[in-house]
Amino acid sequence: MKKHSYVALAFAAIAIALAPAIGAPAQENKEARDLPEREEIHQSYQLAPGARVEVSVVSGSVDVQTVEGNTAEVNTAKVDIVRSARTRAELDCYSVAIDHSATSLVLHHQQEHTGSCQSIRARQRLSLTLPRNVDLTLHAISGPVTLGSISGNLRLSGLSGRVELEQGLGFSDISGISGNLIVHVSRLGERGIRVSGISGTAEFLIGADASAEIVINGIAGGVGVTAPGVAVSQVSESNFRGRIGSGGPPISISGLSGTLAFRADK
Repeated sequence: MKKHSYVALAFAAIAIALAPAIGAPAQENKEARDLPEREEIHQSYQLAPGARVEVSVVSGSVDVQTVEGNTAEVNTAKVDIVRSARTRAELDCYSVAIDHSATSLVLHHQQEHTGSCQSIRARQRLSLTLPRNVDLTLHAISGPVTLGSISGNLRLSGLSGRVELEQGLGFSDISGISGNLIVHVSRLGERGIRVSGISGTAEFLIGADASAEIVINGIAGGVGVTAPGVAVSQVSESNFRGRIGSGGPPISISGLSGTLAFRADK
């Protein structure tokens, strides 16, 4: 195996290792149904423009939709959570903690680690509606992730499952993904996108008005291009350079163990 393949798989191992710590193994989170005992949480929070939103340690899916937000000085964030477990006792062993202030919204797994609560089987489903003008971080998610466009910075790390996102005008830093990655690219901010340590395939769906410079280092699979206006050339065994449209902000990709594709976004 090539050295760059070890890099991608090392990130993947980290993502998978995080899943059992919060209950259900990663493969079980692919099931759509909840476990028998369940609880729903529906809350709304006010956030100042540019607020920080963090979601971490979720054993299940995360879906984030984004809206323009209010024209006033505050924006509304809506949080919908379904948490479930095999038994009521296991459901009582943990919670999804929500810490909120005007400038931040943090959601994270919180579990007792005594007695029978040390090992439980649990799942969560999170649906968030956020204003676009936030900085968003997702970490240690064991399940599929879908993200709308934000104008702030996006950081994804330690995710085990399929990830699909719409790139916004902020900087995106995506690392340690054990699953397939799909990125919709229309317009980029000046810092662009950085992707590293992906154990799976990556697909960039390119909009008609997109422009970017492409830098690819350490890819184990091939590179396919079918999107108009995209040109990619191989410069060494596992390194490539390319351009979208007239060039512009960087799309930097490294440590990918699967194939990479650039296709037209429909």
